[in-house]
Amino acid sequence: MATPDSLALFTGLGLSENKARETLKNEALSTQLREAATQAHQILGSTIDKATGVLLYDLVSRLRDTRRRSFLVSYIANKKIHTGLQLSAALEYVRSHPQDPIDTKDFEQECGVGVVVTPEQIEEAVESTINKHQLQLLAERYRFNMGLLMGEARAALRWADGKMIKNEVDMQVLHLLGPKMEADLVKKPKVAKARLEETDRKTAKDVVEKGEVAGQTLSLMEQLRGEALKFHKPGTYAVPSRAQWNPAYWTRQSHQFQLWLCQGQQWYLFSAL
Repeated sequence: MATPDSLALFTGLGLSENKARETLKNEALSTQLREAATQAHQILGSTIDKATGVLLYDLVSRLRDTRRRSFLVSYIANKKIHTGLQLSAALEYVRSHPQDPIDTKDFEQECGVGVVVTPEQIEEAVESTINKHQLQLLAERYRFNMGLLMGEARAALRWADGKMIKNEVDMQVLHLLGPKMEADLVKKPKVAKARLEETDRKTAKDVVEKGEVAGQTLSLMEQLRGEALKFHKPGTYAVPSRAQWNPAYWTRQSHQFQLWLCQGQQWYLFSAL
């Protein structure tokens, strides 16, 4: 059963009461979170802000090697790791460097410790990205893939806050294109069907041009689809021998392809040289 002290400790980290009660049902998780919160209180005092509390919860939820918990909690409590992006990098670093001791200089470099990204840097990175794609943006307007702009801006500023980048992208795109119009709500046409038809045309062309060599590597239906391009005009011919009496009979000689089809008692021959 959850104790008042445990609930107060977890809700003090910014967790909702329901989330705190759910966490307390998991004994291992609640123990790790309680110890992390206690360590953070020793550094910060009686109050832990919600952003720090969320990082502490994410840390104990995702950390596999509990030997590294105290090391990482100290970075979070001292605001050296203050974003989810940095925490993900830190967790990946300790996972890939299990041996002691940790190279703190290398760790801090890989996790962006001490890196400060200013709003001006974000504005410049987004502006540069939009200028790069300006012609396509003007042509496609709001049907353009805005995620591409965010991805390129993030690549230029690895440790920038994602929400700040998105807000800057939205603002600059609005400034360039103006408000959305009715035409901007129409989805871009899909090209999958056109590509499939193009593939079919190329397959048929290969069969016609390469002849028997290509046919050896294709299924019967693919061969028929390709050879049909060379069929003579259908006509009525002599009935095949009894050994050839099948609903559909086809032969292939070294220089000739024949397809016999039967309708009622009448046989039709389709042939291609």
